[in-house]
Amino acid sequence: MARKIIFEYGGVLDKYMGDGVMGLFGFESKAGECTGNAICAVAAALELKERFKDLQAKWIRIWEKHVPHTITIGLKCGINTGYAIVGNIGTKRRTQFTALGTTVNIASRLTDICDSGQIIVSATTKSKISNQFELKSLGILTELRNIHGPFEIFSVLKKKKNIS
Repeated sequence: MARKIIFEYGGVLDKYMGDGVMGLFGFESKAGECTGNAICAVAAALELKERFKDLQAKWIRIWEKHVPHTITIGLKCGINTGYAIVGNIGTKRRTQFTALGTTVNIASRLTDICDSGQIIVSATTKSKISNQFELKSLGILTELRNIHGPFEIFSVLKKKKNIS
């Protein structure tokens, strides 16, 4: 499901990471309805969030039959906009297509601090999407794990109505 949605919005599925995925937007041009890499990333995240609800309900029903305690699963999404090193990275024996850099690390840290069902974006991303999406300020963090500095963060609430 995640791969398909990311692709539909012009992104590429970088990798699966345990129970998570990493999508990349904007390093290559793709035809489609979505314009603006940050807008596409947030639109994909909102669709993932919506479609995840049915998947979540399905798996909870299945697990309830086999597991004696309550299991919760949730969707968390951190989005940051900026430059990254993107390409096949590794050695002659093994390479992996991926993205590296502070931009990627910040997105990962934002995901780490999300609540279930939450999409958190950086101020950089906010500056590119605020005319398309309703956002709520979550304040300023003074530090993300291993990344110093103040970071203003925002929660994406929904797509604004009457947007062309």
